[in-house]
Amino acid sequence: MASPSYANDINGDFSNNYQDSAVDSNNATTNETNNYNAAGASQAAPVMSSIAPTVMGGGGNDSCLLPTTSGIQMTMFGFSQGTMQQDEHCNRRKNARLLGTPQQIGGLGLQVSAISVLCSSPATPKTKDGEGGQSVFKSMMLASTPCPIMDVVTGKILMGKAAIDKYREHPEVYIVGYETDKVFWDTLLRIGEDLSDEETKAKVATVSDNRTISQRFRSTRRVTPAPVIQPDRRTEDNGTQGDD
Repeated sequence: MASPSYANDINGDFSNNYQDSAVDSNNATTNETNNYNAAGASQAAPVMSSIAPTVMGGGGNDSCLLPTTSGIQMTMFGFSQGTMQQDEHCNRRKNARLLGTPQQIGGLGLQVSAISVLCSSPATPKTKDGEGGQSVFKSMMLASTPCPIMDVVTGKILMGKAAIDKYREHPEVYIVGYETDKVFWDTLLRIGEDLSDEETKAKVATVSDNRTISQRFRSTRRVTPAPVIQPDRRTEDNGTQGDD
């Protein structure tokens, strides 16, 4: 729809770029106020969240410190904290490494001492799946390499059968984890039984065997009979059989 429009009066000359012109306009000015609810504003800002801090273990990757952090956030306040604790199994492994490493590369070269450190490790607790519960002491015994122990009379290290006999005397003192796995150790070491007769028979059987260690454990050895010399100084198989 058409409607009439009226222009206001303009005073000035068109040839001078309206420098002396006056234009009447009806513009209204609106005042707006923006309110920001931030820190330092007139209204309260929400409380910052409490975040657990990041704690780095001292020494980097070669550290046995385990960091533990926690945090809690409530409506009005929050709390966060961080602590560190030693990993005993990690310290034990590092001590064994230092003792057993050769002196040429920065260790002490004490292999027996390193084994003794690992043998003192208790059994790991079993999980819900039944895993764990195996100690270094038990593993060494099952591999027929019992952990070494000292003889107070001679001051020498007892290993092998001598160490086992020492364990059988006082298992609750010398065997690591004996109280928690008593049935296993009593059955394996036959604690409380007299084994003197069986040990004597085993010694006799060992002495009567004149074979060398290589002959006892060699499974590919073939025993060939000696050739029989015939009157014509030929062997029975015409010399085709040899001692290979």
